[in-house]
Amino acid sequence: MITGTENNLGRSMLTVLALLLTTFSTYAQNAGMIQQDTALFRAFDQLSKADSNVVSILHLGDSHVQAGYFSLATAALLQQQFGYAGRGFVFPYNLAGTNGPEDYRWNSPSRWTMERVIDRYKPPVLGPGAITIQTQATPALSFTGKQDAAMDNNFRKVQLLYDANTDSNNLVCPEAEITVTGMPFPGSPTIKMATLNFPQSSQSFQVRWENTGNLPFRFYGAVFQNGHNGVLYHSVGINGAMYQHYNDLSNVLLAQMSVLQPRLVIISLGTNEAYGKFDPLLFRNEIDKTVQLIRQQLPTACILLTTPPDCMRAVRKTTRKKIGKKKYRTIHSTAYYPNPYISMATQQIVGYARQHGVACWNFNAVNKDEKDRFAGGWAPDHIHFNPRGYQLQGQLLYEALKQSYNQYLQVKKKNQVNTDDRH
Repeated sequence: MITGTENNLGRSMLTVLALLLTTFSTYAQNAGMIQQDTALFRAFDQLSKADSNVVSILHLGDSHVQAGYFSLATAALLQQQFGYAGRGFVFPYNLAGTNGPEDYRWNSPSRWTMERVIDRYKPPVLGPGAITIQTQATPALSFTGKQDAAMDNNFRKVQLLYDANTDSNNLVCPEAEITVTGMPFPGSPTIKMATLNFPQSSQSFQVRWENTGNLPFRFYGAVFQNGHNGVLYHSVGINGAMYQHYNDLSNVLLAQMSVLQPRLVIISLGTNEAYGKFDPLLFRNEIDKTVQLIRQQLPTACILLTTPPDCMRAVRKTTRKKIGKKKYRTIHSTAYYPNPYISMATQQIVGYARQHGVACWNFNAVNKDEKDRFAGGWAPDHIHFNPRGYQLQGQLLYEALKQSYNQYLQVKKKNQVNTDDRH
């Protein structure tokens, strides 16, 4: 006799199998191309006009994005083609005690603590970076962009995002003209955005806040612009992040849409889900929550989903080798084997994107097809890449975007020709 529970379980398993089968046949086809790339045509239309406006792009992800090598490689190539509007979103990761891009540095005489979207106990508001630093000392910060960095750190306008928990505080920055506005994103009436306008291009500045009181002061990051048109590429990644984290604390996505106003949102998540208890249906549902929230908050934004690298699982072994009558040597070794949940996560991302008409770049398939090029690009854990590997990944994403953009130009030209023929 089949019980109701067994019946439900059977239907659930059939659903999982159906979802997997719908994606398996095309899993490795056209690996380097963006699938459903017509969903990006609105963003491409803006890029085609980037010489006369600023096009904001948000790259959201996990540890693959936080270090910056992957996202900044894509950013640099896009900005080389369409123009450079500035450094975009920047956060003082070094003051938070975690890793981040290496082309700039923040300093402060204050002692700061960190709170992130992945933490079990976190504040109700984290801002567009999904991370905040806080202090109860008098807050002061300084920023310095590295001169020999791959990215140009020159700026003319900097937007600082913070919450002093009071409206009576005063911001001081001798080098700039300051305008303070309230509520740049929802969460607290005391969240402010201070816009610093500099009379000339610079790579460093210092700020301090006065009369902040005794309550914790939170800093959410900054947005840097240089006054030129082109691409403004915001890189936001948190080590250990998953779709569920961004969904559970949805004000992060709300803040990103409100402050950054992206024309294109690139989402590179799915690795961390594959190293826990993986449920394909729940994972697919979390993808949908993120996509729907972005579409509700900013309907004009295009979305590009990417799949995770072809990561491995590590098994550490300890053996004893006899080297004498009563002597043994302990030998430690590590073996790597494919993580099957990576493939399942990839299939769910690809399948969801096809079902809902969302653009998708199947990097997992690219990573497999280009395994010789990535052979020296892995970090020792075989989960992350080294800088060379991430830069290659960023280059390949740019090439996929460029291919789809060229396709957009062909379609646009064809439509213009057809329109001219009708006159």
